[in-house]
Amino acid sequence: MGGKKNQLKIGVILNYLNLGLGNLIPVFYTPIMLSLLGQSEYGLYKLASNVTSYLSLISLGMGAAITRYLIKSREEEGKEAEQKMLGLFSMIFRAIALIVFIVGSVLTTILGIWYGDSLSSTELVKMKILVFILVCNMALSFMMTPQVSAVTAHEKFIFLQLMNIATTCIIPIANLIVLFFGFASIGMTISGLVLNLIVRICYLVYMRKVLQLKADYKGIPKGVLKEILGFSFWIFLANVVTQLYNATDTVMIGAIPELATVGVAIYNVGGVFNHIVFSLSQGISALLSPRISKMVFDGTDSSELTNFTIKTGRLQCYIVTLIITGFISFGRPFINFYAGDGYQDSYWVALFMMIPNMIPLAQSACLSTVIAQNKHRFRSIVYLFIAIVNIIGTWFMMKVMGIVGAALVTGLAVILGQGIVMNWYYHKRTVLNMFKFWKEVGKIYIIPAIMCAITLFISRYVNFYNIIALIVGIVVYTMIYCLLNWFMVMNDYEKNIFREPFKMIISKIKRR
Repeated sequence: MGGKKNQLKIGVILNYLNLGLGNLIPVFYTPIMLSLLGQSEYGLYKLASNVTSYLSLISLGMGAAITRYLIKSREEEGKEAEQKMLGLFSMIFRAIALIVFIVGSVLTTILGIWYGDSLSSTELVKMKILVFILVCNMALSFMMTPQVSAVTAHEKFIFLQLMNIATTCIIPIANLIVLFFGFASIGMTISGLVLNLIVRICYLVYMRKVLQLKADYKGIPKGVLKEILGFSFWIFLANVVTQLYNATDTVMIGAIPELATVGVAIYNVGGVFNHIVFSLSQGISALLSPRISKMVFDGTDSSELTNFTIKTGRLQCYIVTLIITGFISFGRPFINFYAGDGYQDSYWVALFMMIPNMIPLAQSACLSTVIAQNKHRFRSIVYLFIAIVNIIGTWFMMKVMGIVGAALVTGLAVILGQGIVMNWYYHKRTVLNMFKFWKEVGKIYIIPAIMCAITLFISRYVNFYNIIALIVGIVVYTMIYCLLNWFMVMNDYEKNIFREPFKMIISKIKRR
């Protein structure tokens, strides 16, 4: 048990080191990448990525089921049952990988139907090459998904995060190398494919050599397949909705001649900042998801589950509020330095995406609880309905407000579906006490809201478009935020998360 706690603690530290690197590196990498690629080429690259991402739906949501059922089989029947379950999922995902490759190859040949009017003939040919390479990459990822999930199910967070850190550092370096040699977006996709292959092989070796785990294809539990499909269907429906939220705006923008690749580039720069907030806030919940599943399977009472989601939600909320209110305060000059001229609308795109997400991003542990309880059907249905409304609204708003209108409609859909409706469901249909949750978590929003309002007022008199003033402003904002929360908001548990590493370091120094 102590080993698992150490895995979790070190995993959390490594996770946030990875997230820090993952969000710091792009500050230096993205401007260079944009200047080497150009706005149109970058838009084409992102358009190809978003079109290809729809193929992820072919998995029918079973990726989310692997960890759950591996843990369930190990806890209930032992290692042999887990290996048979791994064999079942390995067969399933090999079939999925083959289907992805076939469907993706067909998709590559018919891209002209959607983008023949908005892209030039040269751009269309290049997009077909990009999509095909990305299809191969996705097929490879699906084929090796069970191995990655097995490592997660065994809570080997140190290895997981070390692999993530290596990937985070190597990808931008590899991309810049191929860009400097003039291989442009095609070179970036090829380098991504090669790196993905290396990473997946590392997971396979770790699973077999360290975990002593291998897929058993004899006597695989085919009888549980119906249960898995029933569980996964609602995950699949939720994935459809996520895909509609994350990629459809870009896909539709690329099909409009007046916007096309330039509009895609501007929209995606705004989306980068929303992704940063999402990745940082999900760092803790991704590691704790197996723990939540175990608590549910062990019959943990409702008050303990609620307290666990509050504990996780508060930690996520500190991160979310700092980044989002900081971006509201300094986002416009930051984008000017980050991406250069021509990306002013990216600020409003980011804003309309980020602010609504301040609610669901503090509640990812609630979602993990619902999935572990197998009560996510309602969420999937509601999200699908809201997503359809979002698509229709986005199409009309783009004609009125362009890419900013697309982001605005998406943000409103998030507030309605993931904010209002889901909080009602969490409280009424699960064991979670959402009144208590928001009583404890909601107070964290007060200080950053006040700080943001004051900073926006100060910006009328301070020129943050000066790089020195911008850096000083961000640093001072962050320091004041941390100090105010430390003395006025944080509880002992949250303070100890930061105290314990320093105590360990001081203790080791004294021993020497």
